[in-house]
Amino acid sequence: MTDHNRGTPRRGRARKRAIRAHAARAGVAYSVAARQLEAVGLRSGETIASYGRTIYPGRRRVAEERARRSFEQRRDDTRRAALLPEGRARHLVERFPLYPGEGRQELLSMLYVTVAAHAPELVPPVGELAWIAEMGEETAVDMECARLDREVRELLERAELDEPPFRGVRQILDALLMVANDGHAPGTRVRVLTSPYEDRTATIVAAVWGPPGPPTGYRIQMEGAAQVLTAEPGELVVLAGQ
Repeated sequence: MTDHNRGTPRRGRARKRAIRAHAARAGVAYSVAARQLEAVGLRSGETIASYGRTIYPGRRRVAEERARRSFEQRRDDTRRAALLPEGRARHLVERFPLYPGEGRQELLSMLYVTVAAHAPELVPPVGELAWIAEMGEETAVDMECARLDREVRELLERAELDEPPFRGVRQILDALLMVANDGHAPGTRVRVLTSPYEDRTATIVAAVWGPPGPPTGYRIQMEGAAQVLTAEPGELVVLAGQ
């Protein structure tokens, strides 16, 4: 009897490994991952932007350094993150250093004050925040402040505050919201799947938010161009190595 498995071409084995890897990264079934790879021609390490999460694009060292903090350092940081508005503003600026802009901390603090004045019900109780901060887990504080953080981001959108000083603030908030909602933070490099920009590379500069959950789209800047376009997550592929 012939063992047909021994004759499986290397290319076939490599494809299966790629499918399994994509399924693990995207959190989808093997059959779904296989269809996606075939439909859009995903290359090694790439994922469709509808899935996954990119928080520190191109800044792996930043993520590693934060992961190495001692418990005391993490607790000090979460204590600061729980102090609204100034402490949380400072925490976010230091946590996401990728995004430039003068006066980001002051602008963030002002936005938190504005939202708190118009929607005080979104502000978590001080005592509860302080207690959570003692855990030393910034994501626990994020969960408690989630509605407030999202409303601050929506205020930027409604007020169309897109001047350079506010751009970095918006990107910080986008990166923050990706932690709980999945998605890809500004700075993530992507490949476009649809014409007329098919197979060209671009950089995500902002997220488009809808109902609670992941982004409904992304604003992207094409490589070598100043124009900013809007694309749906399924129209983009996240490049490998981010």
